[in-house]
Amino acid sequence: MSSRTGAASLPAFTERPSPLLPSTPVGRQLQWLCEASDRLPVPDAERHAHTSLTSLSLPAGLRVESFRAQPRQAERQAYAVLRDAQGDRHHVVLETDPAGRIRALRRTPIPRTWAELGDLVRGLAPRASFLATEIDRDGRIRPVYGVAPTTRRPIGSAMALYVLGALAHAVGQGRLRWDEPLAVRDAWKTDLTSSVGSVPDGTMLSLRRYADDAIFSGDASAIDHLLGRLGRGAVEAQQVRFGHAQVGANLPFLTARETTQLKVHPRMGEEYIAADGPRERLGYLRDVVARLPRPTEFPDEPRLTDSVEWFASPTDVSRAFAGLVRQAATQPAVGAVLGQQGTASLGLDAGRWPVGWSKNGVEPGVVTENFLAGTQSGRTFVVSLMVTDPDPVRPLDLDATRAALLAGAAGAFTLLTS
Repeated sequence: MSSRTGAASLPAFTERPSPLLPSTPVGRQLQWLCEASDRLPVPDAERHAHTSLTSLSLPAGLRVESFRAQPRQAERQAYAVLRDAQGDRHHVVLETDPAGRIRALRRTPIPRTWAELGDLVRGLAPRASFLATEIDRDGRIRPVYGVAPTTRRPIGSAMALYVLGALAHAVGQGRLRWDEPLAVRDAWKTDLTSSVGSVPDGTMLSLRRYADDAIFSGDASAIDHLLGRLGRGAVEAQQVRFGHAQVGANLPFLTARETTQLKVHPRMGEEYIAADGPRERLGYLRDVVARLPRPTEFPDEPRLTDSVEWFASPTDVSRAFAGLVRQAATQPAVGAVLGQQGTASLGLDAGRWPVGWSKNGVEPGVVTENFLAGTQSGRTFVVSLMVTDPDPVRPLDLDATRAALLAGAAGAFTLLTS
């Protein structure tokens, strides 16, 4: 059962409730979906007028329970929790095209019990883990329900939680400042289309700006600029401070560029794996990988997901969030960075859940969704979900997997307070 001792004090980023169904393309189309669900089936001509979808399946009597717009894309992407005529709840991801018609719609039933949630997660991939936990007033995690919660999984760009923690630690010690400028460098770029990667070399950006992009979009170039300024040893040490139980799996702590290069050149990835211990691997990164040019391609199938990665369990991620809560108590920037998207993708009512943090990690074969949410009464919960499938022949459908995990997380937060 969930602890009732209350949540740790969380002077962090507070979300502002979104108005229900604003007059935006996604708001208007969601309103239409609810109206159309009262007069099923939807005529083809009407469906074509509102969507580019080849088919549309809706339960009867849909009503909006909560609505959240996607930050930075508020007109064209939104999330909602809907309730149908039978009382069942559905998580919805809705996107519109430039003409305002629905181009993507994913509707996933929200689990009603922990058993249903466990079945959902296990059914997504052969390797799955999950944990729902409460952070008590002493900053300890109190597990409530989990599936293989201590099993190590690849986490992709969710490793930025440890980079952010190392940055906050350095700021707390007075060695760095959030507003400290750092020049953009080609050697620390991975994807030239990303927010930081597209900025001309030599441009001065603040450490806070790099942190924002690292957390909001998993910008590999932003992450590597922070790693370059901090040093990988600082991030390795932060894992220990956050209570990561399997730090050795992340030694040396790879940069995003190194990881991409090793996956693009899998022979080198195998050589790196075969190196005898962290010291030899570090030498391989310095003497071989550092000489490679910046990647210009990115694998579209799972590669080396069990070896060339960053690893953590849902329990490790929950502890990291607890550590970030402690840092946010004296550094509000931590909560502001983590709260950029908050719990918007879950469609949670920001009035009931005024505090929300999030960081996901998505790449071929790997999806992890991690959330912290705080209630009006001051309780704080963390939900971490991880699924992995290294099969390159039948790879994970990343969008469908994400939608299912978001529905699972939305259900978990409801169950945590029931």
